Order: sequence, then structure tokens, then C-alpha cells
Amino acid sequence: MSSFDTFNSSSSFSFDQMIVNLTATADSLQSLVIAISYVAGIVLVARGLMMYRAFGQHITQTSARGEIAGPMVFMVVGAMLIYLPTTLDSSLQTIFDEDLGSTGGVQEMIGYGTISTFARWDELSGVIVKYLKLLGLIAFVRGWFILSKMGHQGSQPGMLGKGITHLIGGVLLINLVDTVNILAETFGFR
Repeated sequence: MSSFDTFNSSSSFSFDQMIVNLTATADSLQSLVIAISYVAGIVLVARGLMMYRAFGQHITQTSARGEIAGPMVFMVVGAMLIYLPTTLDSSLQTIFDEDLGSTGGVQEMIGYGTISTFARWDELSGVIVKYLKLLGLIAFVRGWFILSKMGHQGSQPGMLGKGITHLIGGVLLINLVDTVNILAETFGFR
């Protein structure tokens, strides 16, 4: 018996274990994205403060003019990233009129009801929705990063539109089930 045969005989594919592993991975990735947003928020706030410090030193030493909006953008975006769960909850409250704070906030958005009768499809669709919500969270954080680029001098035109599109698209994808339900009601699919 070769080592390849031993490997194949000792492991078998389990759909249930795959669902459990994918779900655990999605939760870990969501925590990673939130942790990265905290660190990036602190860095952006510190960068904004350093830019204000340099701006203040230039005013006292020379008569050159500086830009006050750039550091402000870094500080505001940094604050939004530091308070990502609160920012996300208030964005979802604004768009979907749901109070997620009383149900656990960002961590409890995964639960939803389906009308499918197939248990395996329900499990798989739950994992798919979870990963799409993770993608929405990444798009929401990316929107704030795009908006932070507006603090640079000579930023490209259209950055505001791209950033807001990512923010709104991320919020809609995070609350995917309600977004689909709203679209179904709007276009008469129900």
C-alpha cells in the first residue's frame, strides 16, 4: 500500500465539516477586517495630527500656505474606521431602518430565515450569504480608504463618488437578505 492510498483512505469529504469550516473561517476573516480597520484608523488619525503639526510649524516659520482639508479628511476617516461597528450600525439604521444595536450589532447580522425546504441548500446558502456579507464589510472599509485618499494633494477626480459607492454598496451587501427582499418587492417578484 502506498502513502497515497493511506492518505486517501484516512480522509473523506464531509459536506457538514466543510460548512462548519467555512463558517468558522468567515467569522475569523470578519474579525480580521475589523482589526485591520482599527489599526488603519489609528494610523490615519496619527497621520492627520502629524500633518496638522507640520501645517502649524510652517505657519510660524514661513508665509507659505498649507491645506487644512487634507488632515481633516484623514482624521475623520480614521475616526470612522476606529469606530467601524458603530459606523456600520448607524449606516444600516439609516438605510434599512433597523436597530441592530439591540440585537448584537455587526455580529448578529448573519441570522436570517429562508423559505427553502432543502436542509443542505439552507446550510450552503447560509455560508454563501455570510461570505457575501464579509465582502460587503470589506467594500465598506475600502470605501473609507478611498475617501481617505481625498486628503492627498492632487487626488484623482471621482474619488468621492467611488468612495461613496463602495460605502453604500458595502452596506447593501452586508444586509443582503433585506436588500434582495426590497428589490423583490420593488420589481414585483413577490
